[in-house]
Amino acid sequence: MKRAVVRGVAWVGGIMFLDRVIRYLALLILGGLLSPQDFGLFAALYVIIGGLALLQGFGIGQALIYRKDRTDEAANTSFYLSIGLGVLLAGGAWFLAPLVASFYREESMCALFRAASVILVIRSLRLVPFYLFEKALDFRKKFIPGLCASTAYLVVALVLAFRGHGAWALVGAEIASISAEAVAYWFISPWRPRLSFSPALARQDLKFGWVVLGGSILIFAFRSVDRVVLSRVLGTHELGLYAFAYTIANVPAMLFTRVLNTVLLPSYSALHEDREKQGKLFFRATSYLAGGSALFVLCLVVYGGYLLSSLYGDKWMGAVLPLSVLSVFGFSRAQTDLCGDLLIGTGSPGQFRKVNAVQLAVAVAGLYAGAVLGGIPGVALAMTVAASSALVVAWRYAGRAVGGRAVDFVRAFRGPVVAFAVLLLPAIELRRLLPSEGSLPAVALAVVAVSVVYLSVWLAADPGLRRDLSDWRRSRRDAAPGASGGRP
Repeated sequence: MKRAVVRGVAWVGGIMFLDRVIRYLALLILGGLLSPQDFGLFAALYVIIGGLALLQGFGIGQALIYRKDRTDEAANTSFYLSIGLGVLLAGGAWFLAPLVASFYREESMCALFRAASVILVIRSLRLVPFYLFEKALDFRKKFIPGLCASTAYLVVALVLAFRGHGAWALVGAEIASISAEAVAYWFISPWRPRLSFSPALARQDLKFGWVVLGGSILIFAFRSVDRVVLSRVLGTHELGLYAFAYTIANVPAMLFTRVLNTVLLPSYSALHEDREKQGKLFFRATSYLAGGSALFVLCLVVYGGYLLSSLYGDKWMGAVLPLSVLSVFGFSRAQTDLCGDLLIGTGSPGQFRKVNAVQLAVAVAGLYAGAVLGGIPGVALAMTVAASSALVVAWRYAGRAVGGRAVDFVRAFRGPVVAFAVLLLPAIELRRLLPSEGSLPAVALAVVAVSVVYLSVWLAADPGLRRDLSDWRRSRRDAAPGASGGRP
């Protein structure tokens, strides 16, 4: 199982790293071509599209992964369920578009919203092949669809942006991305649907999916309420600044955690009731996630503002302070998401829902005051406090699920915390040496230097990391051709 997880992480990591690199490259280029208003319009409409996509999925994919028998029959049932929900929700979105535009006080959003609703139908077509590959831990097959999706996004976004289509560049890119991914999955997947539908299996999967969906709806509400409050209180221009900072700050959650959870969720399920092995996987994943996330927070807090000014001048300077605050939010969100998939994979989705209820309640309590009193930074702070509060609860439930203790969390965080503490002041001093007029090569060299030293300190302070590295080297030697040739 351990080797399967390592191989899975390697493949999924490569796929998602490539996808995120292309996506963030597109984001950085679009930051110079589009206005904050364009980003704000897209962020506002995608709040609702994202919520409808969540309902369209209805936890069906997770139920398919968790199912232990009758997989082929369940796959057919899930396929038709997903399509039905997708068509129904897309049709509803089409008719509700004028109300959405009226709510945001943006008439131009009506056509944008109707176009974006097509995503709901396309997503339903790729749901079953997508989750069947995950269930089988066959992550290599996901490389081509991921590459097709990110490439289509980049090409369409840049073509439309260069031609001056504004927010349509972002909507068109999302449609192109999901379409290319769906076509690729159907091309490589051996599974094909049959004309069969089991009401009994549908009820079972929907029952499981409803529990998962309850937690997912709370997550969606938490990740959407800030955009709703910002658009209503401060307008779509300020929302665009916030959304730009939010996207950059959430790299740990969007990349690191997704890589780990894509592999760990089916692995937790495959291990069934073996809490010891589940715990080992979880705590090593926690340590690696903390290490990568802490380095990202360090670089973003110290060098984020310098990078934005070097790229865009004063255009995005209103996003600098929110970017620093939201980097801590991204760290907390990433860790909470890691705990969430552990709870789902070990059969405790109800606890996952409670975690997300906590963060939503804290966010709702503080967001309006944060927006009125502190503007964008106030909203960022309210979201960060909410995410950090939920993380404390998530750690408690996760520890119980695998029989973990406080000392296990301390061991997992020891290396990253020591490395962060050692590098913080030197990184700040190095920032002061950078050219005042802004220089991309200079900030890139600074980030590389800080990263190399950080990783060295982390390795020195984390025995688990050294042990994993030694095991990896040993496995590489054993797998080499002729490795056992000289043995008796």
